[in-house]
Amino acid sequence: MPENFQTYDPRQLVEDVFALLTEKGLSPDGGQGDPLERQAAAGMLLRNFGVVPTVAPETWLDLDGQLGYNRVVHGD
Repeated sequence: MPENFQTYDPRQLVEDVFALLTEKGLSPDGGQGDPLERQAAAGMLLRNFGVVPTVAPETWLDLDGQLGYNRVVHGD
């Protein structure tokens, strides 16, 4: 990997593309499709352009003590 590599969050790219399509007069439907599939596609696009798809570590860490997990799985 080159010493000076560029990084970008694939989730931000998905949001950027959504905003660009809206700006161009289109009406993208963010509710359709699989969000993970969109992120994977964004990651592939970034890699194809030589940019490393990167997400901040705190995004993946469970900083709320599993409150989100409990809400989704157990409904509390």
